[in-house]
Amino acid sequence: MDEPPAVFSYLACLFLVHAYNSAMAKPRKKLPTRSVNISCAACKTLLYKYRKGGKGALVKCFVERITEDQTTKAGVCPQCEQTFARETMIRGAPAFKIIGGKVTVK
Repeated sequence: MDEPPAVFSYLACLFLVHAYNSAMAKPRKKLPTRSVNISCAACKTLLYKYRKGGKGALVKCFVERITEDQTTKAGVCPQCEQTFARETMIRGAPAFKIIGGKVTVK
């Protein structure tokens, strides 16, 4: 049996990649209206002012939603040097994954 032409295989791969990328949810472009203060749980130092969407617990912080950044090193409290988050990519956008119990949100 003959193999399909290389062009067909290439087009099929392009279609699958496009379908996969289209299916992935992206964060909203419009910033949420609710602004919260994120502080270190250990020393109460203000770390970020953040535009949070939804009512749930703070699990991740998208970098584009941080309106005021008081940290000198990414994910580390400037006062007590405790690591409170890890840098990561979520749905193609840079973000911080918050370590449970390391920050308070008001």
